[in-house]
Amino acid sequence: MVPDDNARTYAETTAPAQIDGDSPALHSTEEMRRLATPWSVAIAKAKLLASCQLPPGVILDPACGSGTQLAALCTTLQRPGLGVELSGAIAPLAAVNLERCEDSSGGDWSATSRVMWGDGTAAAAIIQAYHKHIDQNPNIALLHVDPARPNDAQQHTLNEMEPRLDELLTSWAPFLSKNPALILDVSPRLLDTQRLEIETIVSSIWGALPMTWQWLTQGRGRIDRLSLWVGAASGTSPSRLVRLTKTGEIHTIEGVSKSLNAQSSTVQIGDHLVIADPCLIASGLGETWKSLFANEGGRWDTVLGRRPIFISPKPPLLVQDELNSHKGSRMIVESMIQSTGEVVATIQILDEESISDITRIAANTGIHSLKLRCSLDPDLQPKLQSKIDREMRAHTPTGSTRSGFIAETSSSHVICKEYD
Repeated sequence: MVPDDNARTYAETTAPAQIDGDSPALHSTEEMRRLATPWSVAIAKAKLLASCQLPPGVILDPACGSGTQLAALCTTLQRPGLGVELSGAIAPLAAVNLERCEDSSGGDWSATSRVMWGDGTAAAAIIQAYHKHIDQNPNIALLHVDPARPNDAQQHTLNEMEPRLDELLTSWAPFLSKNPALILDVSPRLLDTQRLEIETIVSSIWGALPMTWQWLTQGRGRIDRLSLWVGAASGTSPSRLVRLTKTGEIHTIEGVSKSLNAQSSTVQIGDHLVIADPCLIASGLGETWKSLFANEGGRWDTVLGRRPIFISPKPPLLVQDELNSHKGSRMIVESMIQSTGEVVATIQILDEESISDITRIAANTGIHSLKLRCSLDPDLQPKLQSKIDREMRAHTPTGSTRSGFIAETSSSHVICKEYD
């Protein structure tokens, strides 16, 4: 399918083009937009491939949807794309989107780019039709696929993905190299056993290949995308956590996933507390992150819930300065910190009656404002925070600008003074 005036009119009538952040104006229905990969995430994934030694050829997406990820890959890598979409109503949107992205990027890769309407597992028929249509025989440089899947990702089987990964990869294997570049997007809530199933499918077709599981987060303590990068697309380690900032910066940690064990003990005044991003725990890279800045003596106090707690005898970022860590390490350390500060007091009871004492203690240590950073009943939390705000205005000495927070450790609640 090559975009023509009819396709462009259909796309604009069916799904008027919209801009998502820094994206070109792309065609997508409301339902597709809700499920599609955001442009910022699609571009970030494409940029991570820039350092990979991909073989020559085209980018293949055999379940391309509206073509957002395929267009981002083609735009970033400046390579033609081959998309396949099962829905005849959506395929024209993908074709027009590819054309739009080439125009906005100033590239020249769309001449041999095509979107085909059909079953993405029919590899032989697709590749034959593609080669005939462009009168060339390019190889496939990268296969990217984001299969449709049921909403309940923790209960469904891999066989319920559409298209099924085993059928899809088996069909395309003859047209890929012995060390293929693959990116397989899956549900962020996929179980460890299901991830092992996917590795087994890949290994059963190509044998031992390097593989990297990638967790991508935009913050808010949530994994936004989970994917397996295989062969020429893999990273340097079996696991990678990517933090994508609001400004488009990409920070990464690579290592080996390990389960973390909390070392619960009493937190002392003068200790330094970090509320870490729970994505570190989900990816199993908490220890790798810790090794970037923490000296001996630091420990994980809690590793469950939305606010994992790390305790260090020194301020974590000061320790990193002493180790002369490079800027990239510092950025990934900072991007995975929700809150951090020095413990200035412990709290035995946290309720409405104790707020006056708590705020007086905080003010006496030079804290100007105090926020709750702990698990509380949703109905109680706003009441406590409102009372804390009122009391702090009455207690805080003039000229104090230091902020603080209340955190929950394994042994008690504590007041922390944030660093300047």
